[in-house]
Amino acid sequence: MNRCCWPDCDAEGTFSAPVDPRNLKRRQYFCAKHIKEFNKRWNGLDGFTESEIYTLQEPTASWQRPGWGEQLRGQPSKAEAFASAQDLHAFFNSRLARELNGERPAPRRALPADVQAACRIFSLEQPQTEALLKPRYLRLVKQYHPDVNKAADAAEMIKRINVAYKILIDYAQRQGLA
Repeated sequence: MNRCCWPDCDAEGTFSAPVDPRNLKRRQYFCAKHIKEFNKRWNGLDGFTESEIYTLQEPTASWQRPGWGEQLRGQPSKAEAFASAQDLHAFFNSRLARELNGERPAPRRALPADVQAACRIFSLEQPQTEALLKPRYLRLVKQYHPDVNKAADAAEMIKRINVAYKILIDYAQRQGLA
């Protein structure tokens, strides 16, 4: 049984906590009441200099992963991406102009096959929000409804439109577009 390390407490210490930020393996034990107080006061960077903190952010030899200040996959860090505020402003202005002209950004990842097929039915490059999908859906239903369109495949096309709409709505909800 470990006794709580809090001064003047004789309760059982069941919660482990580090003694020193520089040696996290050395532990002390607190009771339920005092571990909360310890956690409120704990500063894991206490006693470290600014340069030591930056050193902690560098990749460790065992993991070989980029740290905060390093480049990822040859991409410049965010601080290096734009030489000036004017460059950043120009970037967002050109992006806004492309969006206003109806251009959509390139997909960041491949869409599932059923979502790609549904996008083709709706003549979309990327899935849209429900608010943008519904008018397209209504237009397609009006165009291909068997009561209006006497083509032989109109009933089959309505089924495909309904399934595609359901797929796109589900995808939009899963991706947080809805």
